[in-house]
Amino acid sequence: MSSTPTGNAPAAPSGLASGRPSGGGRATGGTRRWRGAAYAVPLVVFLVALFLVPLVQIVVLSFRPVDSVTGQVRSGFTTEQYTRVFTESFFSGALVTTILTAVLVMVLCVVLAYPVAYVLARRRPGVVRTVLFVIVISPLLTSVVVRTYGWVVLFSANGLVNRVLVGLGILDQPAHLLTSYTAVVVSVTHVLLPFAIIPLTTALGGIDENVRRASQILGAGPLRTFFRITVPLSLPGMVTGALVVFALAMGIYITPLLVGGSNQPLAGIRVYNQITSVFNFPVAAALSLTLLVITVLSTSVLGFAFRTWQRRLSGTAHG
Repeated sequence: MSSTPTGNAPAAPSGLASGRPSGGGRATGGTRRWRGAAYAVPLVVFLVALFLVPLVQIVVLSFRPVDSVTGQVRSGFTTEQYTRVFTESFFSGALVTTILTAVLVMVLCVVLAYPVAYVLARRRPGVVRTVLFVIVISPLLTSVVVRTYGWVVLFSANGLVNRVLVGLGILDQPAHLLTSYTAVVVSVTHVLLPFAIIPLTTALGGIDENVRRASQILGAGPLRTFFRITVPLSLPGMVTGALVVFALAMGIYITPLLVGGSNQPLAGIRVYNQITSVFNFPVAAALSLTLLVITVLSTSVLGFAFRTWQRRLSGTAHG
C-alpha cells in the first residue's frame, strides 16, 4: 500500500482553493463598479434635464433686460430685475409676508400635529390605529386643488363657517372670508399638516416605553416625563416636519390663490401674476430665484436653531 507524502502533494492553485478565478479579481470588481455607475447614468441625466437645465435658464432669464415700450425680453445683461425685487414694496413686502406666513404655518402644523402623532404612536397596531392613520394620510392621496376647493366652499358666503358664526351670534351677517388672510393660513395649514404628522409619528413611535417607565419610577410625574423625555426624544421628527412644512409653505401658491385671491401679498402669487397677467418673465424669474435662495437660507438657519435646541434639551435630560 503506497501513499503520497503530504509534503510532496501538489499545491492547488490559489484561485481554485479560494473558489475564485486566479486572475482578474480586481478587473472584475472594477467592471462591476463601472457597471453600477453606468446604471446610474440615465437617472443623473434625467435629474440634470429636469432640474439643472431649467434652473440655469431661469438664472439667465432673470438677468435679461425688458423693453420698456414693448415689454419684450431683449438680449444683454442687467440687474434691474433684482433691483426691483428688493426695492419695490410690491415684491419685497410679498417676500416678508411669505416668510412670516411660512413660520406661522410651520408653528401651527407642529402644534396641531403633535397630539395627533402622539395618539397614533401610542395606539397598539389594530383596526383603530389603521383607520386613524388612513385618515391622516388620505389628504395626501387627494389633489390639492380638491382639498382647497373644499375650503372655498366652507368659507363662502353661504358656507358652513359663516352659517355657524352667524348662528352663534358672533357675526350679524356673512363675512367675506374667502379674501381674508386668516382663510389663507387655515387652508394652507390644513394642506400641509400631514407632512408634520408623519415624521412626528415615526419619531414618537421609536421611543422606548421603558425609558418613560424608568422616568416615572425615579419619581417624575407624567408632565415632567413628557417634557424631559418625550419631547427631547421626539425632536428629530419635529424638526423634520417643521422644515418640510416651512419649505413647502414658502412656495405654495395654488391654495392661497384659490382661497384668498390673486391680491394676496405672497411671493408665489406675485410670480404667478407676473407670468400670467403682466408677462414680465425676467421679473418673475428674479423673484422666484430670490424666493428659492431665501428658502434655502431660512431652512438652514431654522435647522441650526433646532439642532441647538435639541442639544440643550438633551443636556437637560441627561442632567
